[in-house]
Amino acid sequence: MKILYFLFFFLVIQGWTLTVIALSFPKNDTLAVNRPVIERLTGSSIRRYYLNVDLNTRIAFHSSFINKDDAKSAFRLDYIRLQVEGDITDKIYYKWYQHLNRSDKAGQTDNMPSSINCLGVGFLLTPHLSTFLGKQYADYGGFEYDANPAEVYEFSDMGEYMTCFLTGANLMWQLTPAHEIRFQIVDSRSGSAEEMFGTLPANVKLAKVPLGYTLNWNGNLYKNRLLTRSSFSLFHEGQHTHVYFLTLATAWIQKNFNMYADFMYSLENIDKLGILSDFLQNQDNPERIQNSSYLSLVSRANYRIFPKLNLFIKGMYETASVTKTDGKHEKGKYRTSYGYQGGIEYFPMKENLHFFLMYRGREINYTAKAKHFGVVNTHPQQLSLGLISGLLTLL
Repeated sequence: MKILYFLFFFLVIQGWTLTVIALSFPKNDTLAVNRPVIERLTGSSIRRYYLNVDLNTRIAFHSSFINKDDAKSAFRLDYIRLQVEGDITDKIYYKWYQHLNRSDKAGQTDNMPSSINCLGVGFLLTPHLSTFLGKQYADYGGFEYDANPAEVYEFSDMGEYMTCFLTGANLMWQLTPAHEIRFQIVDSRSGSAEEMFGTLPANVKLAKVPLGYTLNWNGNLYKNRLLTRSSFSLFHEGQHTHVYFLTLATAWIQKNFNMYADFMYSLENIDKLGILSDFLQNQDNPERIQNSSYLSLVSRANYRIFPKLNLFIKGMYETASVTKTDGKHEKGKYRTSYGYQGGIEYFPMKENLHFFLMYRGREINYTAKAKHFGVVNTHPQQLSLGLISGLLTLL
């Protein structure tokens, strides 16, 4: 934590210093000896608002219960993330997102703490082409996935279990004002294979260069009323061992009403998502599950009944299956999950601050094949009252 405070203080001082330097010379004086080296090399000026600091938080009082005898209530800081980003020049920018209530343990593969969601530098190569290098969001797409995590009261199963932040590079091409194409190459995991998978089956030989590749299309149609988010990802985990993700998502936006629908599907030679392995992988069956698939349908609708008052509902339907029979697991569906949420949000000001009252529940049903491994159906529910805020500072 001391390192975090030091870095924050350092960035503030650097932002102030570079602003003073930038204002000391004419904007187009590329030969000024005392100008920062990066300006003299690029011919670009450092912008005045060099540093943006945003603190996203969600805190609430939760009453959770599965049955009458298992009710719990407590205040909880659900989410807190420090976001630092800005422009070094008009063609170079940076991002640093630190999740403050996550582990600081560094991953064995990328040597990045899991608490760092994003850390890297971006370059505007042309007015329509840019790239970003460093730890970043995996470009899976989907509107639940792309939303500010502080504002997602509960993710779908796939959204919760996915490895969302990975180290690598992406290329973004603004094909037209309404269409964007992204291509991304990242490490397939942050930590070691042992940390992610545990004991591997004997027939799985790990890849020497485990990488993931994603092609993503974002579209804005009908004067930004119809939005699309689609992607296909391939992760190379080992010899003849791959993981495939497909996302198809759309949203409709009107003045007082908006909604989205996400479809996500994964086909996995080795159980990367890990939902099935959570209950099928145990002391009696220590090897990671192979040949799994997951389906997820998620939708949310918002209606502003008044300028400061929003009603919302959200539904989720998800399945987990084994696609090939092996010696221990039969082919077929093992788990079905139904999620539902509803509530009211009050926005007292234009800034990102609002209060919420919401109810959520989840019904998780296991098939007879799954119950053979000792799991039982569950129905967790929760009533929450809290606030979400994003404090923005420009330095």
